[in-house]
Amino acid sequence: MRHLSDGTLRRIYDEPLALTSVDQAHFEGCAACKARFESIANAARATATLLNVPAFTPEPVAALRSMRVRMQGEEAANPPRWYERWIERVTPRRRPIATPAVAVLLAGALLTGVTATGAAEGWFRVFEPRTVAPVQVSASDFATTGKLLDYGEVKWLPGPPTIQPLSDATVAAAQSGLPVLVPASLPNGVVGPVSFGVVSHATGSLTLDAERLRASAAKNGVHVNPMPAKLNGSKLVVNGGPALLEAWGLSAGANQNQVPTLVILQTRVPTVDSTGATAAELEAYLLSQPGVPPDIAAQIRAIKDPSSTLPIPIPKGLATTEPVQINGVPGGLLIKAVVGAGVVWQKNGVIYAVGGQLTPDQVLAIATSLH
Repeated sequence: MRHLSDGTLRRIYDEPLALTSVDQAHFEGCAACKARFESIANAARATATLLNVPAFTPEPVAALRSMRVRMQGEEAANPPRWYERWIERVTPRRRPIATPAVAVLLAGALLTGVTATGAAEGWFRVFEPRTVAPVQVSASDFATTGKLLDYGEVKWLPGPPTIQPLSDATVAAAQSGLPVLVPASLPNGVVGPVSFGVVSHATGSLTLDAERLRASAAKNGVHVNPMPAKLNGSKLVVNGGPALLEAWGLSAGANQNQVPTLVILQTRVPTVDSTGATAAELEAYLLSQPGVPPDIAAQIRAIKDPSSTLPIPIPKGLATTEPVQINGVPGGLLIKAVVGAGVVWQKNGVIYAVGGQLTPDQVLAIATSLH
């Protein structure tokens, strides 16, 4: 039997009405041609996704700064593994909060105008996400200064979060209290074994201190707006974790800077409580600090329900986003990047994320099939 050529099958994908009646009849009755068509169609969709990226705006100053940071990291004797770099990015600093811009990422992006729920007398629940929203950022947005500022006393109760690498799924589930999620199937190129990482639950507090901030700013030659009296002495308490990471594509003994082909993350929804000052006052002060990019401040203020929305930083010019539903649950975010994709959503008090060196269709298929 003469089967349809690859060119004809691609034409079915591009112009299905342009086929001859003979080719159309053959395609309808040929399982082999239909299977080849699915492969060609998947390749076409993946190619279109890779080519559909926003215009790139060169940022030489930020690129040079990023290169210097990378060189310093590569020169270190023991570079951190991928999961150690991840926890460093997403957890509060062990040292005093840094520049005003970084302070906004830590607190301003989370502590935005909400109605107090009264978790306890004198306390205000200011953040408990149930959905996510993109916030476009670039490397230059937070590269104006590397000087650290002291906004107040930071305490961990009893200690900062830790991450433990594991190779056993049963142990990972027991230590995290979260189930190990299994996709119904894996795309080509994603193979085992699976590595696990468990991030411990942590509670941290920041007691805002106007005098410490003033002294720190003067010492570093940085101008900041004086802290309002209402904020001075206010305490912010963050509860985060535990979290469970599953990663494919990491080889034992290989380069520690290797990137996994697929990552599945679960984490209990973080919460932030405040005492002494309202969330609106915290937002107004932090977003007004010098060094906070106006565009980012505007995006945070524009979030319709910031009390229940987790801002997700998206690199400008390198990724696009669109809202999605995962198994009927709204409020998710699909991220389409040049060399990969990811999806983030929340359900029943847990934030989920799936991402890797995959197409958007592949990450959605994995996300909707987890069990």
